[in-house]
Amino acid sequence: MGGGISVEHVLEINNLDYKQLFQECSFSIPKNKITTLSGSNNCGKTTLLRLLSTDLIPLYNKIFLNNRDITEYSKKEYDLNVQVVFPLNSSFIGKTILDDLCLKKEPIDMTKIEFLLKEFNLNKDKEISKINIKEKIKLQIIESILKAKTLILIDELDLYFDQEELTKIIKLLHKCCKKYDLSFLITLINLENALDTDKLIILHQKKVILEGTPLEVLEKDNWINKAGLQIPFMIDLSVKLRDYDLIDTIELKKETLVNELWK
Repeated sequence: MGGGISVEHVLEINNLDYKQLFQECSFSIPKNKITTLSGSNNCGKTTLLRLLSTDLIPLYNKIFLNNRDITEYSKKEYDLNVQVVFPLNSSFIGKTILDDLCLKKEPIDMTKIEFLLKEFNLNKDKEISKINIKEKIKLQIIESILKAKTLILIDELDLYFDQEELTKIIKLLHKCCKKYDLSFLITLINLENALDTDKLIILHQKKVILEGTPLEVLEKDNWINKAGLQIPFMIDLSVKLRDYDLIDTIELKKETLVNELWK
């Protein structure tokens, strides 16, 4: 076995190549954290998740999961470690929400199921035929948390949930990181939502151009604009005020920023 990753990272991608979408694309996913992947439309976010889930095979593959090259895993073993959620791309086999979860996971851990249903505010007795789109996606996420041992990939959450709803979901995912020893990689378009996660990765022109904590990344306004993304208003304003030596730090709350300016 050659190469590998540090104990702080659950997954590391080194010089990934795939057709015309990625060339020498490299980044890492920290253990027990939530990482956001963002970029303009058609930059390859969904394709990258499909590569990491092994649905697609890259031309040049140096991807390490838990310090092992993913080519060393059987498909069954890899799927036990890594689960992917493509919203609405799932079939439900039970009559009720609880039936569906119990039929898809053996052995059944009712304590875990009941905790997740409560946290996601889902009624276990509700019939599958009557659940709405948001409930279906929440059910998909719960299924992935029940199955995955290591990493969960979730695509395009902010297409279906508003900022307030996403904040609640991300807060719950943080709980699951600690409670179930899991890591998450989620794709988002709205960078405002990334502020609640631990790490932010920006894709542009076939590779990663920025990688770090959300605040570290979002301070690079020129690079964010180049990638075709919109910087959250408060961060954009704070960066400009700091450039004029009017404030010293990035402020996320309007009240705090006003107080800082009036000192």
